[in-house]
Amino acid sequence: MKEKFKSIGSVLLGIGIFIGIILLAAFFIRGGIWLSEILYPWLVMISAIALLICILVLLPLAFFHKTRGFSSLGLYIASYIFSATLWVWAFLLTYALWGAMALFIGLFLAGIGVVPIAMLATLFNGEWSVFGQLVLLLIFTFGCRMLGIYLGEKAEQTSYEVL
Repeated sequence: MKEKFKSIGSVLLGIGIFIGIILLAAFFIRGGIWLSEILYPWLVMISAIALLICILVLLPLAFFHKTRGFSSLGLYIASYIFSATLWVWAFLLTYALWGAMALFIGLFLAGIGVVPIAMLATLFNGEWSVFGQLVLLLIFTFGCRMLGIYLGEKAEQTSYEVL
C-alpha cells in the first residue's frame, strides 16, 4: 500500500513540476513582453545613435593605424547594441504576429529562435518592409561584429610589427 502512495505521490509531484514550469514560462513571456515594450523605444534610439557613431566616427578611425584598436572595440560594442535591438524587436513581432506559443517555441530554441521565427512570421504575413528591416539589422549586427574582430586582429598585427 505504501508503494502505491509513493508512486501516486511521484506522479503528482511530476505533474506539479510540469505545471509549474509552464506557469513559469507564461510569467516569463508576460514579463518579457512588458519589459520589451518598455525597452524597445530606448533601444531603437540607442541603435540609431550607435549607427551614426559607427558611420561618422568609427569607420573613418579604422583607416588610421593608431586608432584602429579603438575603432574595432567600438564596432564590436555596437554589434551588441544592434543584436539587443534585433532580439527585442523579434520578441515583440513574434508575439504580435503569431502569439505566445510561437514565442515559447522561439525561446525554447536557445533564446535566439525568436529572430528566425519573427522573420518567418513577417514573411508569411506579407510584412515585407519589416522583414527587410530585420534582415538589415541582422547584417548590421554580424557586419559590425566581424569588422570589429577583423580590425582588432589588424591592430594587433600592426602593434607587433612596430615592436
